Amino acid sequence: MEDNECQPLETDETKEICVGQVVHSLEEAYNLYQEHAFKMGFSVRKGRMLYYDSEKKNIRLKDFYCSKQGFKNNEREGEVAYERGDSRTNCKAMVRFSVTKDGVWKVTKLVMDHNHDFVPPQQRHLLRSMRKLSEGGLIKSIVNGDIKVTNVRSYLGEEVGGVDELGITMKDVHNHVYTEKPKLIEAGDAQSLLNQLQSRQAQDAMFYYSVQLDQESRLTNVFWRDGKSKVDYDCFGDVVVFDTTYRTNKYNLICAPFVGVNHHWQNVMFGCALLSDETSASFTWLFKVFLESMGNKQPKTIFTDQDAAMGKAIEEVMPNTIHQLCLSHVAKTAPSHLGNLNSNHKFQSLFRKCMSGCDSKEEFESTWNEMVNEYQLHDHQWLSSMFKIRHKWSTAYSKGVFSADIESSQRSESKNSLLGEIAGKTTTLTQFVLAFEKMVKKWRQLEAEKEFKNSQSMPPRIINISETLRHASMIYTHKIFKLFLNEYLDGTGGSTSIEISVCDDVSNHEVTLNHMPNKKHVVAFDSSTLMINCNCQKFSSMGILCSHALRIYNIKGILRIPDQYFLKRWSKNARSVIYDRTHKGSKEDSSSNCIDSMTTGDDAGILYHHAILKSLYNLVLESQGHKETQQIMWNLLDVGVERVHQHINKQSLNSSAIANENTSPQNEDDEHVTICNPLSAETEGMSGAHKKGHFEKRKRSTTKAKQNKEQRKEENFCTVGSSMVEPSSVPHASVAAPLKEQHLSTWGSYTGSFHSLACYKK
Repeated sequence: MEDNECQPLETDETKEICVGQVVHSLEEAYNLYQEHAFKMGFSVRKGRMLYYDSEKKNIRLKDFYCSKQGFKNNEREGEVAYERGDSRTNCKAMVRFSVTKDGVWKVTKLVMDHNHDFVPPQQRHLLRSMRKLSEGGLIKSIVNGDIKVTNVRSYLGEEVGGVDELGITMKDVHNHVYTEKPKLIEAGDAQSLLNQLQSRQAQDAMFYYSVQLDQESRLTNVFWRDGKSKVDYDCFGDVVVFDTTYRTNKYNLICAPFVGVNHHWQNVMFGCALLSDETSASFTWLFKVFLESMGNKQPKTIFTDQDAAMGKAIEEVMPNTIHQLCLSHVAKTAPSHLGNLNSNHKFQSLFRKCMSGCDSKEEFESTWNEMVNEYQLHDHQWLSSMFKIRHKWSTAYSKGVFSADIESSQRSESKNSLLGEIAGKTTTLTQFVLAFEKMVKKWRQLEAEKEFKNSQSMPPRIINISETLRHASMIYTHKIFKLFLNEYLDGTGGSTSIEISVCDDVSNHEVTLNHMPNKKHVVAFDSSTLMINCNCQKFSSMGILCSHALRIYNIKGILRIPDQYFLKRWSKNARSVIYDRTHKGSKEDSSSNCIDSMTTGDDAGILYHHAILKSLYNLVLESQGHKETQQIMWNLLDVGVERVHQHINKQSLNSSAIANENTSPQNEDDEHVTICNPLSAETEGMSGAHKKGHFEKRKRSTTKAKQNKEQRKEENFCTVGSSMVEPSSVPHASVAAPLKEQHLSTWGSYTGSFHSLACYKK
């Protein structure tokens, strides 16, 4: 039907569209015909468009068709096109809008006859032209969130009362999500990552990041941590697990998180790095950056995989830290070196005993010699190399090393699956950081739930009249108290003891657990000081008294354990704010010394700097949830600022010098420096995510690819020596150094400034 006058249609449903009807934009024209199509039961397809001026895109005529107009395009080749259903019936239904130069859209042609059946009302929401995904925060949250694409439609359907009301198909969801994802990397993957880190820094005053570039300004290594991680490290940084077993994203970068254990025995994140290789230079750079971000506080113990380059870097950068190997890694890599011995049960029993079943060095050596002699393994290369570093992996040599029981079987599963869910071959740098932050947020939410539980209830004591348990339950968190309770029950009800010697106030006791009658432990007890020591050294390694020591306390009538045997890191108050003073003495002297030390760059000034930041950061986190506490913080800040300024004026300090000292120099050209993406990894032969052992071998790159990588590495990097120049000491002139000189570049720290480290020849 084609008319020149506006005539109503036969049905009341469609009387709103007619020839001669006027609208005022392309969107209004499309919506008019689409509404008509929905009520009738067909889908709309956009047709041809003519212009007054093709350059200015002034529309003169626009057609909209029924989606079944024409025939299927059979010219396209390929399996996908072949399998696509044929929905075209050469339907002639359409509408034409003619547009005046003044922008008035008028219906000049309307064909109503269709040659196919209409879609029934209960299915019309599935018509293609009716399916729309609303723009805005919800879709963005879905793209950045942890909701799987396959679950997005169900989630959105629940929000609107069912998927029938949603008006989208699963294909629509996939299409929309995967068109949103590229927006995360509009500035280029590496540049987008830097932009994101800078944005996080603007939101978090204690956020720290450092990016290393090669000679061609290509990203090689990056490390970051937020302010909360710094606070966590101050509380629980005595033990660190450095895990390099995951490779992630399309550049095959090594994902290396720094993880610890909090007072609920949960994982806590100290920071994360992406490394281009596993060389000593990369590890040295990373460990220096990590310590710098943590106020140069070295951990007591660090657990890593077995890697010579990593061990060398730890020895150089963290000389006061004890380096231990993860037993799970040793157990996983051992089968690839042991051949037929993997099926020998007696050998496996002896080897496992060497790892974690020996109570003394003498017992280890006896067991090792028995294993080597019986199976003639004196010349076994791998076992010989492992024997040389036995102090790093055998518990017989690490009983006095504080480890927070990080290698227990209860923790191995969670520790070894830290990043399995977010590591992937095709993950971009920005997507990985977003997924990483959401994973850490989950960890912190779990900790918040534990904190709430501990503040609202006491752990069950089993023996309510026990003063020892009552006292411990008031100090320990629920999880740690449960561990303590097991030791207490084993000691008081599951063991026997005899006194073997007495000298003055010190008595020695031999304790035997009922379920292990062949193992005897010696406990020394000083009645004058109530100090106790067991040769199992559980307190030294875990920070909780062992069942043997608790047995002796019990028979000696010591009902309240001395405070020195309660580590704060396991207590409910592990996160309580402590205003550490870097100097003792009067307040005036302390303030003066701190200011002087900051001016001279003294270590005490750095300690003061980090201590005051940590204290204020803690208070901000605790107070931000309530207006009343926020007002208290503002009042304290006002008073504090006024008093500090009064003191500075009294001392006649140069205010401009102080301002310069507290503000890092900014490079005006920083915003214009563009960093390049890392070299994309070869997809063929690239590993999945986690390094595999003997029974889960990973694919290896070809020898040629490795040689090319080594060649690029030698061309682009200089060797970082042990005396690395501090970024703050590098003059601005070094930024403008010629590119022909090999150098390492660092995008630095929470000050947000950029520094280029020139390569100094030895």
